[in-house]
Amino acid sequence: MAENDEFARHEVLHMAAFLARTVASELAEHPEVKANPEWLALADQAGQSLEALYQAVGAVQLDQDRA
Repeated sequence: MAENDEFARHEVLHMAAFLARTVASELAEHPEVKANPEWLALADQAGQSLEALYQAVGAVQLDQDRA
């Protein structure tokens, strides 16, 4: 695993949250995406992946905080 860098981890948390919100509000809500079920599914999958990344990084942060 990479060196313990809380600032870098916080940056990843921030960007994952920001991008998940942006995908949900700007991409998944776009009329062209909403009109195409395949595209909407892919946009939803992208948002879910970003949320999963946020949760995974957050779990590491919690573990570090408890140590």
